[in-house]
Amino acid sequence: MDRLKKKLDSGTYAKLTDNLVNDISLWDLSAEDLTMMDITEVGPRRVILNFIDRNREFAESQDENVANNDQNESLHELRAESVRSVLEKNGKFLKTLTKELDCGSVPNSKKLLQMNRILTDHFFGDMIFHGKRYPSRQEKQQLAVRILEEFPHLKNTRVSENASYFFWIHGGLVTGCHTGLIETRVANMRKDVPSEDRKFRRGKKKHIVVTDDHINIAAHISALSPTPTNAKAIADGMAQVHDLHESMLQKKAESKFHNIIKTLPHFLSYEGEMILQAYNRLNEEPADGPSLNTVLRMGLLCDKTSCSEVEDDVIRGALRLLKVLSNKGVKRSSSLQNATLGELAAEPLIRWITFTETQPGFDELLAVKQSQTVSGEPHMICVAERFKKGNYYFVIDRTVVPCGNSSVRAVEIFFKSFRVFGVKVPVLLLLLRKLDSIIATNVWRTANSSKYKAVTDLTQRFEEFLNNPET
Repeated sequence: MDRLKKKLDSGTYAKLTDNLVNDISLWDLSAEDLTMMDITEVGPRRVILNFIDRNREFAESQDENVANNDQNESLHELRAESVRSVLEKNGKFLKTLTKELDCGSVPNSKKLLQMNRILTDHFFGDMIFHGKRYPSRQEKQQLAVRILEEFPHLKNTRVSENASYFFWIHGGLVTGCHTGLIETRVANMRKDVPSEDRKFRRGKKKHIVVTDDHINIAAHISALSPTPTNAKAIADGMAQVHDLHESMLQKKAESKFHNIIKTLPHFLSYEGEMILQAYNRLNEEPADGPSLNTVLRMGLLCDKTSCSEVEDDVIRGALRLLKVLSNKGVKRSSSLQNATLGELAAEPLIRWITFTETQPGFDELLAVKQSQTVSGEPHMICVAERFKKGNYYFVIDRTVVPCGNSSVRAVEIFFKSFRVFGVKVPVLLLLLRKLDSIIATNVWRTANSSKYKAVTDLTQRFEEFLNNPET
């Protein structure tokens, strides 16, 4: 597990440990098990499955050296009892056995499934339900071999020259999940194991009790005007209803963001301060990495010419990071009309709109909301002449949130809002996902690693520079 931990981000690894996956049960994981544990991202799934495929044989050979007497006894029983003797004990299958198998005929698929069920239940049932272990690859393969040894004509069922219909290592590929009737039946048997006895289980959600007090406090603070005088009362109230906020994050609702905003509208007030405070409550361990300002400015070292017209150093550094993280040669569609190349390069993160009034305030916010740049995908907005400094906003699901005039603080609020509102960066916004991964890995340390190679390579360059600033 320690070797696998180095290859995964902290969130994915936490899902494994929350489901009690250890050095023993790791090797029995399948793609279906990962889905049950809510590990659905392609990158982490491929890392885990490839790691298991490449290291399973060595691990199982080690297990064999330290296997206890009970396990050795079950292996001995598997070798000692013939397949035919097991089948003939089942009255419902006896006719198929004597009239077809013994006569050299291949039963139809329905009868083969029945045969497979009888054998897997007999050889592996007690092991799974009472011995609290799952059959190894060798044991499943051994049963398939035994079937063909006793009924050689069943080789006609093979999927290919070297692949048994009953068990096929990696499904005929170099790596991947095993397939075949035995593998499928064992997977279904594992579903019937009581949840408390499973080697890996879906992590339990934090039990949260929402009381009438939470509802009343939320209603009270939502009625307060977001003035400087009410700031402390609202902040204290938001802290008191943290359990209500967290319970809403646990719900799987498409309108989760709007439900949270409707219940706790002051997330949109005070230039994102309530978002930052909520994020700190959700992540109790403080980040121990370099500052966000440092990491974004390090983007300035990646490229000395691109986005040079962008006035703000932090935004310019972030945009240069996007360029490094981009897939060269891949065209991106744009929702901007008559945009310059610079605006198109910045579009995944930030867009500029002009505002003619000299005093910012409600009129500026209204202008931002009415702007054509406000689209469904998450992004930042700067109200200023093109590429100049100004007041910052961010947009999630067409909702505009003011962030003030500090660019680094606006970037911080923007990316932390995904956690606070339970919103994932859309898959189509790959560059934004990569930048989010850079920040999570290097600044907030909420992830140990990234599934993106470009992010991993850039992180290594950052670490080398931070560890050797003089070189």
